[in-house]
Amino acid sequence: MAKISPLMDQYFGMKEKCGDAVLLFRMGDFYETFGGDAEITARVLNITLTSRQKDKEGNRIPLAGIPYHALDAYLPKLVGAGYKVAICEQTEDPKKAKGLVKREIIRVITPGTIIEPSMLEEGANNYLASIVEDDGKIGLSFLDVSTGEFLATEIQADSAKLSSELAKFRPSECIIPKSADSLLGDGEGMAVQRLEDSDFDLAGARARLADHFGSEGPILTGMDAAARACGAVLAYLRSAHLTAIDHIAEIRLYSPAEFMVLDETTLRNLELFRNIRDRSKRGSLIEFLDQTSTPGGSRTLAKWLKMPLISTEEIEGRLDVVEELAADSLLRSDLRDALKGIGDLERVVARTSCGTASPKDMVALKSSIDRLPRIVQLLSDAGSSRLSDLRERLDSSNLKEVADLIGRAIREDPPPTIREGGIIRDGYDPELDELRSALRDGRGWIAKMERDERSRTGIKSLRVGYNNVFGYYIEVTKANLSAVPAEYIRKQTLAGGERFITPELKEMESKVLSAQERSSSLEEELFLKVRAEAAGRAREIQERAAALGELDVFVTLALVAVESEFSRPRLNGSGEISMRGCRHPILDRAMRGAFVPNDVHLDGVGNRFLILTGPNMAGKSTYMRQIALAVILAQMGSFIPAAFASITPVDRIFTRVGAYDDLSAGQSTFMIEMTELAKILGSASSRSLILLDEIGRGTSTFDGLAIAWSITEHIHNKVRGKTVFATHYHQLTQLAGVLSGVKNYNMAVKEEGDSVVFLRTVVPGATDRSYGIHVASLAGVPAEVVARAKEILREIEREAVIEPLGNCPRSRRKGPKYTQLIFFDEPRSRSEDGEGETDDDQGAAKMAANVTIGGDQEDGNNTGDEGRFLVEGPDDLDENSEMLAEIRELDLNAVTPIEALNRLSEYQKKLRDAG
Repeated sequence: MAKISPLMDQYFGMKEKCGDAVLLFRMGDFYETFGGDAEITARVLNITLTSRQKDKEGNRIPLAGIPYHALDAYLPKLVGAGYKVAICEQTEDPKKAKGLVKREIIRVITPGTIIEPSMLEEGANNYLASIVEDDGKIGLSFLDVSTGEFLATEIQADSAKLSSELAKFRPSECIIPKSADSLLGDGEGMAVQRLEDSDFDLAGARARLADHFGSEGPILTGMDAAARACGAVLAYLRSAHLTAIDHIAEIRLYSPAEFMVLDETTLRNLELFRNIRDRSKRGSLIEFLDQTSTPGGSRTLAKWLKMPLISTEEIEGRLDVVEELAADSLLRSDLRDALKGIGDLERVVARTSCGTASPKDMVALKSSIDRLPRIVQLLSDAGSSRLSDLRERLDSSNLKEVADLIGRAIREDPPPTIREGGIIRDGYDPELDELRSALRDGRGWIAKMERDERSRTGIKSLRVGYNNVFGYYIEVTKANLSAVPAEYIRKQTLAGGERFITPELKEMESKVLSAQERSSSLEEELFLKVRAEAAGRAREIQERAAALGELDVFVTLALVAVESEFSRPRLNGSGEISMRGCRHPILDRAMRGAFVPNDVHLDGVGNRFLILTGPNMAGKSTYMRQIALAVILAQMGSFIPAAFASITPVDRIFTRVGAYDDLSAGQSTFMIEMTELAKILGSASSRSLILLDEIGRGTSTFDGLAIAWSITEHIHNKVRGKTVFATHYHQLTQLAGVLSGVKNYNMAVKEEGDSVVFLRTVVPGATDRSYGIHVASLAGVPAEVVARAKEILREIEREAVIEPLGNCPRSRRKGPKYTQLIFFDEPRSRSEDGEGETDDDQGAAKMAANVTIGGDQEDGNNTGDEGRFLVEGPDDLDENSEMLAEIRELDLNAVTPIEALNRLSEYQKKLRDAG
């Protein structure tokens, strides 16, 4: 067995401590990785993989390293690739070490414990989630270590509710007990750490909470699940060597019932934060809204958008502020100017408490505090109670002392790191001033020596230099070696000359280097004292930072309202959502006034379910999205893109808009559609807003229409939520005459010869045409294909393979007629099952029984047995005919549309021949 060096033995000991993390092992000016870690590091960072001495088995050990000063550039790549990274630092000066340099793991970096600014998105939170199930409840906590925000709640043990909460915060990492591995399924797209169950133990959790927050901290009485989740987070931070976390000063309890629920599907379909195409912010609502002046304001805006309010009083309070600032352009402008100089206070304070704040962070902190009095002064005449409250919260009189300290101690433009020196101002510390004087004198003496020696020796090219190996030296070229004085001591031979020292030069070198070393050490000590003073005021600074974030959002919403001509929504308690001249905010801006506004009226009585028909590309999906966006904006406290609006706050918004496959999960478009639909029907209430687009189009016409019909009945009769259902199943428009809350609307179209103009206007009534062939022509489908499609359409319409219903035009044929499968048998009375039946149920059931695809129908009566094909033809065609038997045996679900047309053509030919 090969013998390994003490250094590698130390490395393997550290590797054992950090487990599955990639270990960056500090060796001089490099962080080295070995073995499997080296292979990962070389691959992810695209650096050279080498090897060094053999391990205990005699195999060469892979090696890859990065310069220590380049850590900030490489670390994000490793963590971004999904790896935990442990930093092992030298904890003593190698020059003073006796034997092996001492090293310790100082930090384990995971996606949810990042505090480094280079790895964080400036305007977004980075949450670490903790989840635990306890006695039918799920305890949830969300901590952003980079800001100190710590939230907790409890929900019923329900996967849909859990998904909704995770969608609000989108944590980058989540911790769960090993025994509850099934809680998250596939992990919801985040890093998942499965910890020992003991980390979630209730007694241990409460002890950790009491230790961190003190006796006055949160005890979460009666909320055992939440306490366990929060306690586990503190245990996880300790394992990541994040112990200096005084900026995490409180846990804020929240109730999901306080906010509108926006699940992941709705967030995606409405493109609130990412567009559907490339998942970037381009074209999203947050991009449209975010004109904030500070990073904290940007994060607050995103939070408000993810969590719209339910409380009318809270919404009105926000709207009052936006209205006041929208009306006062001078105040709004002055506040924006004052806010633009504010740094990211929350994250600066977090880094200050964690001991990683840089000199530039301290300067940014002082600059931000210095701007607070101006903001307070601007708010002195505020009218709304919310602005008055913000003015009081922004009072900075008790922070003046720490700002003054930073101003006296830290230079205005310091270097980014402590090790570079030049941080502390002259005049702040007498000892440092003396050392700097000695340094200046010593360096001046060395410069004078160079001038004197050139004059004394006559060697014009003589120079005094310095390097880390030899210190100060005198360098003379080969051509001038004969003129070197005898007292020079040869130190190094070069290709082009020699280097010498003198006793006087070495003595001054000792003085200069000693002063340099002490100066650097003293500067670091002084800076750490200033940083500690600032860390002691973390809670007060955080309170100001939160108030600044809110003020920034109010100013931004007011600016957007003025620039985009938004109006203040009125709130009502009648269950009504009415808007006049409603616009899609993003498209309206992009189209520069060419967007066509539309009205909407939804209530809890006669207009609670709108069936929206019309051609593709006419704007049905846009219409539904703009309704949802307006409601979300209103409930987050913003003005909305409408001339007038009266809105009842909704508890949830559900969307089923658009279609896509998830092949990696083995799910087709239709399966995803039905899965999302099942969630909607299982969670929606009478206070919900439901937006459905083309439900049932992913399967056969018969199945799709049946599903769409049944869904309409269920939502109307059982859920009773306000709904807009865009569909091409024109048969559904019949329901407006049967179900009391259903109304028909359509996207207006103007026909001019063979061309079609989409008017983008929603008008009352139904339509029976989809204009799909016109859309195909607009899209550039070859003319011959379009022409042939028109021929086929005319043939289909003549044969009435699928006949329009109700008030829509119907084509009656002379000669043979075909009645395809009746959708629904006459339903038996619900009283047979012991259930009552509403008038709407009875009417819809009768309607369903009368729906016929193809053929003529008189008075809702069909000839023959329901559920069978009926064929009428010449008298000599009886029930025993070969063709009738073939039709009876035909499996409709297995026949493609083209096969059905071919079969129909064959039957028609046989009937004509028989006649």
